[in-house]
Amino acid sequence: MFRRMLLALILAALGPCVRAAGEDKDTTLPPPPPPQFEFGFEERFRSENWDDLADWDSESSDTLRQVRFRTRLWTSVPLGSKATFFVSLNNETRKISKPDTPFRFDEIIFESCYLDVKFNRTFSVRAGRQNLLRGDGLILGDGDPLDGSRSYYYNALDATVALPAGNLELLAISDPHKDIYLPTLHDRDRPLVEWDEQALGGYFTSRPLSGATVETYYFYKIEAHDQRSPDNSQYQPERRLSTLGARVTKPLGQGWSLTGEYARQWGRQHPDTDIAAWGGYAYVKKKFAAAWEPTATAGFWALSGDDPATPADENWDPLFARWPRWSDLYIYSLVPEKGAAYWTNLGMSQAEVIVTPRKPFTLRGTYYYMWAWHPFPGNPAVFGPGTGRGHMLQARLDYSFGKSVKGHLQYETMLPGSFYVGSDRAWFLRFELATTFQRAWPLRR
Repeated sequence: MFRRMLLALILAALGPCVRAAGEDKDTTLPPPPPPQFEFGFEERFRSENWDDLADWDSESSDTLRQVRFRTRLWTSVPLGSKATFFVSLNNETRKISKPDTPFRFDEIIFESCYLDVKFNRTFSVRAGRQNLLRGDGLILGDGDPLDGSRSYYYNALDATVALPAGNLELLAISDPHKDIYLPTLHDRDRPLVEWDEQALGGYFTSRPLSGATVETYYFYKIEAHDQRSPDNSQYQPERRLSTLGARVTKPLGQGWSLTGEYARQWGRQHPDTDIAAWGGYAYVKKKFAAAWEPTATAGFWALSGDDPATPADENWDPLFARWPRWSDLYIYSLVPEKGAAYWTNLGMSQAEVIVTPRKPFTLRGTYYYMWAWHPFPGNPAVFGPGTGRGHMLQARLDYSFGKSVKGHLQYETMLPGSFYVGSDRAWFLRFELATTFQRAWPLRR
């Protein structure tokens, strides 16, 4: 029923959008700004604490207390009027106090290193290490999921063509298990993903109707050379899959908007397992004209799970979206299933309210009811026979003092359901403070 609803939403929006696409001829890129040299520095401090989010058992010792220090340094250098070189260095060092772990200085990595070339008003290319986030991050969000929030980069080529109907991006991505493309200072031999990933794809964005946005995409991806032992229950053989989907955002007037996205996946996992998965969501948002600028959101999210009664693998593949889109707590709860932040076999209903009682403070409260489509045949000490993942509550306070200082205080708690054996509440608490310095100097022509 949910899939039919999303397909109807997308098709209904696409119909008039396609008819009107040819009517909007002024979609070329705006004239480039004057070239300028930029320099930036950021220092981010995080304190994180959590407990029971992997086994839901307060009697076991799985509490974690840590502080994280991330330092970023970047510069943007114009190379004439049409090209810009951007590079950034990143280091995140952690001190874990429970369990007590010796402090050690971590790696210095190239977080970004790319060349931007704008050949003309309609064609541009970005080549190198870069971040990619599209839409709500269902398929593009994080290219190196195993390093946490240290970075989100992809090694990619992104060629953008401004067409009369919208912008077409042609993407080529190569994200290996460990960094092989750029040097790492004080190398800690960190894994970035469990296997080598390569992908080719296209992402088309158009705004053919007043206020509406339509995004369609196709990606072909290869996941190969899992570094874990074939005896490991989480070992994944080589797989090749295609993902085809669309996202539509439509303002409805008087502060209301509706967003929906749906994608299908197909392919083959070695030696002869078919891949047949689907994922999508729909949510409605309302912005109220009131003193606290309240915004309310209600939605439904669904990612298919593997049906043990069929020979195919129906687990949704997050593609490049293994990041804390919905929860910082639950990305660790997913570790015993397919891996950290491997969102699959999941349904969620969501209710959220955001208010700004006094600037620069913003408050957000979110509730999720979460379930699985099928029980998980994993460790019987962790996983139960049911499909109810549980109830999650989140509260977050964001603050921003100008452009230089920002941060947040975030709390999440999860009451597990029948999907798990344990019944104890899990929790996650984080405090963050980040300061940024940035300067720009226009260059004389």
